[in-house]
Amino acid sequence: MATTSSSTTLSAGAVDILNAIRNSASANYRDYVPAAGDYSDIREIGAIIMDYPALQNEFLNALINRIGRVILSSKQYNNPWSMFKKGTLEYGETIEEVFVELAKPFEYDPAVAEDELFKRQIPDVRAAFHVMNYRKFYKTTVQRETLRQAFLSADGIANLVTKIIDSLYTGANYDEFQTMKYMLAKHIANGELYPVEVTTPISDNASSIVKSIKNTSNMFTFMSSDYNRAGVHTYSNKDDQFIVINSEFEATMDVDVLAAAFNMDKAEFAGHRVLVDNFGSLDTDRLNELFADNEWYEEIDDSVLEALNTIPAVLVDRNWFMIVDNMFTLRDQENEQGLYWNYFYHVWKTFSASPFANAAVFVAGTPAVTTVTISPSSASVTNGQTVLLTATVTTKNFAPKTVTWSSSKENIATVNIYGEVTAVEGASGTVTITATSTYDTTVSADATITVS
Repeated sequence: MATTSSSTTLSAGAVDILNAIRNSASANYRDYVPAAGDYSDIREIGAIIMDYPALQNEFLNALINRIGRVILSSKQYNNPWSMFKKGTLEYGETIEEVFVELAKPFEYDPAVAEDELFKRQIPDVRAAFHVMNYRKFYKTTVQRETLRQAFLSADGIANLVTKIIDSLYTGANYDEFQTMKYMLAKHIANGELYPVEVTTPISDNASSIVKSIKNTSNMFTFMSSDYNRAGVHTYSNKDDQFIVINSEFEATMDVDVLAAAFNMDKAEFAGHRVLVDNFGSLDTDRLNELFADNEWYEEIDDSVLEALNTIPAVLVDRNWFMIVDNMFTLRDQENEQGLYWNYFYHVWKTFSASPFANAAVFVAGTPAVTTVTISPSSASVTNGQTVLLTATVTTKNFAPKTVTWSSSKENIATVNIYGEVTAVEGASGTVTITATSTYDTTVSADATITVS
């Protein structure tokens, strides 16, 4: 179960912070450090603290551990796409997403009821597992001289906390946003969002694009298997729909018109409009550094990034993004030899997308499937053995790359949805296995399987 947290800000002054730390400090700290009456006491208290290393340690640990962690916790949900996050996963590292497909209808017939009453009808249950796949940490150093400067002005202590936390949080927040953009870009490039053709965005045709967005938004509200990757029957209410808009296109369109497409007023619609600079404007250098050791990461080709930048908008169900914080924690370590403290901010997350949620991408061009090929194109298997076939689909304008598999002679060999062919026990002969594009059923490929 994922939970969210409330927002907290640092509004206390230096005097309040000093006294709050003193009130919860050790008896030794309270014996040496007096309570602060006003801002004129700050330098005197600072001088006392800086004269004793033990007091320095206790002060800085209290300052960061009590105040810093509150700030970090409150900022966990403040990135530009925060509305898509699911909160913090309280237990475990894996989210199991379960979807139950529509029950099948049967004809009422009392004549057969007595024979079928106790027959089982297994429900069509689909499951997707979203596993923690992101574990990073950020590091910053506080030197004694930096700590000394905190007591030289009324805002010095608050500024010290802000500098420490911002250096950690800003990096983590930026990387989280870049990872979300990369994830969306990869799913679009892989043809995993339903493509809707629109005209090339210019100021004169913005209204026609909005019309296409409105139509797709309306279609989302009806039960359909067309708009999700798993091909299950589902729908998305208007309240669950979010439009992610290219900033250049957003500048040319009438927000009131688009708000009307969602049956909302302008103020209400603002919460369902999410801006992006460009769908292909990724910080590739940062991503390469961030995921240098991750096998699943693949840099997106420049030509694909250019094509992504022509996309005016993406329409998604709020549940399409499966993103949670698994763990975030702030740790510290003092280096006595170097007279400094190191602070480590660890963030563990899950970045994934639901195959059961609706999502559509608006593309300036006609989506099309060019070719389908199967590898291997021929194979020989014996009774009961299996062989795995792989279909490669080339497309234009982000058309889906999924295929359906079929066997010309299921009494000789069968094939499942993953392209795994199984030879039937006791059978022999030649069978043709066909992979057909789900988007354009006129494009397919065959493989010849010999069973002996």
